[in-house]
Amino acid sequence: MYTVGRTAELTGVPSGTLRKWEQRYGVVVPQRSSGNYRLYDDEAVRRLVVMRSLVEAGWTAQEAARHVTEDVAAAEAQVARPEEPAYEARFETLVACAQDFDVPQLERLLGEGFGDIDVVSVIDDWLLPSMVHLGKAWQRGLVSVAGEHFVTGAVHRRLALTFQSLPPAPSGGPRVVVGLARGSRHEIGVLAFALVLRSRGVAVTYLGGDLPLEAWVGAVRLIEPRAVVLAAPTIEDLPAVREVTEALMPLTEVLLGGAHQDRVEGPVHLGHHAGAAADALATRLGAVS
Repeated sequence: MYTVGRTAELTGVPSGTLRKWEQRYGVVVPQRSSGNYRLYDDEAVRRLVVMRSLVEAGWTAQEAARHVTEDVAAAEAQVARPEEPAYEARFETLVACAQDFDVPQLERLLGEGFGDIDVVSVIDDWLLPSMVHLGKAWQRGLVSVAGEHFVTGAVHRRLALTFQSLPPAPSGGPRVVVGLARGSRHEIGVLAFALVLRSRGVAVTYLGGDLPLEAWVGAVRLIEPRAVVLAAPTIEDLPAVREVTEALMPLTEVLLGGAHQDRVEGPVHLGHHAGAAADALATRLGAVS
């Protein structure tokens, strides 16, 4: 639960605006503390973040509020994202695998894709654009939730297997910690980033998704990495990402990727080509093998 002040910090919505949206549009209904102070939970924070994003995109407050209160997930889908990759016929193959639960075809596709020796090209030119296309197909109702999970799970396993099969980095080299903030579970992007880093000789400690703030701080203090890499793949991740970056920036360099990275002030923004960004980071750290 968060106070009005803390909610304003996490969402980027001034406390006065927050109260107006609450009273005039009913976007959130805060709970009350024993002292009668407003308290906001994670769902309220999510609604406020989506509301702010829609207003910044040019919607009127009334129109944005109506969409958020009716269906916050549908409202979130209306928020502008970075320019989507150009359509390629091969992206449809992944969608077809999700539609038909075609295990042999999916295995062949992943085997061919990961067979390219240029891991940056695998990530930036094929894998991540394909996953964006798959997500759009799910939003349009062309792929079921089960089908999307079927493909995403297979991609995650292949990334993890490839990551683990790479030789460990030389001792004494730079170390980078990679993972996601509390509540965030879209791991494909950060795992792909970690894979490229490791392929370039960087010692990567991969922490996975949904890591609480206290765990992040404890790990970074213990490991003392040269840098930390997180992502903000969805709008609802923004409050937790802001919280983590705020806590970690005094400890080490913090770099941020993901579709909504530009909405978080403070960390270094990596841009929207994870493979190239990881390759550039490895070069800057002097660890390219």
